[in-house]
Amino acid sequence: MANLKIVVTGATGLLGKATATHLVERGHEVISVDRKDGDFAPGSKLVVGDLTSLDFCDSVIEGASAVIHFGAIPNPTDARQFTVFQNNCVSTFGVFTAAAQAKVKTVVYASSLSAYGFAYSDEWTSPIYAPVDEAHPFVFEESYALSKEVNERSALMWSRRCDTAFVGMRFPWTNTPEKNLELARRFDDEENLPPDPRFPKGIVAKILWTYLDLRDAVKAVEVVINSNIKGAHVYNFAAPDIMAKAPTIELMAKFHPKTEIRSPLPGHTAPLSSQAFVDTFGYAPQYLINRGEI
Repeated sequence: MANLKIVVTGATGLLGKATATHLVERGHEVISVDRKDGDFAPGSKLVVGDLTSLDFCDSVIEGASAVIHFGAIPNPTDARQFTVFQNNCVSTFGVFTAAAQAKVKTVVYASSLSAYGFAYSDEWTSPIYAPVDEAHPFVFEESYALSKEVNERSALMWSRRCDTAFVGMRFPWTNTPEKNLELARRFDDEENLPPDPRFPKGIVAKILWTYLDLRDAVKAVEVVINSNIKGAHVYNFAAPDIMAKAPTIELMAKFHPKTEIRSPLPGHTAPLSSQAFVDTFGYAPQYLINRGEI
């Protein structure tokens, strides 16, 4: 594929920087965008600004062939549920609006498996059925998940008004192999470990023990922007196994006993389906957790 001008938002964050770095290494012109200065991909140009400003979005996206939109508050941190919704929805709508104006070919944006509502629910929330696929209803009760649904619907609206393709990635916990192992070990010995504000008690079971290696997330983004997909689409994309020692079916019976198991979950199979992405783009996660190191 020819070298492209690609805008990456959230570019000083973990996934944004990794994506921008990979695209620079592929020879693309990368514009790294964030609301604050920070560590960004070598070889890219950092532009600092506020994505809730449409003028700013227009200025950084003009002339781009693709936009990778990862800029967002990454969890429901505010007690009144306002700030996360305001920032994440307005900034995403601004990016989509500017992308349509600039006739960008493809926008890839971060949705989340948290959109379903299991991860951050105050009360314990289980899937209606498993494996969870893209058709599973949203059962959220907080603004982070709500913002993801709003953004997915915004993408659908814009796809009806322009020729830009919008692809939302419902990623799980996505990190380096070391950090994925750290979270897996916390679940394995949660009762004996001191509290950690990064990992609320029960969070690993609430996210269905799903994870993704950072390198697979970056590759998934690349295959999407290299494709000729049209319209608006949303895909689950997670490792095909779980970050736990016990078999999946035993864990589901213990933590989510009311969930209907609609197809077999042998061994450590993830109770979430990424098959739609694999069938569409021909890429499945390659970097799996070393369960022997948990």
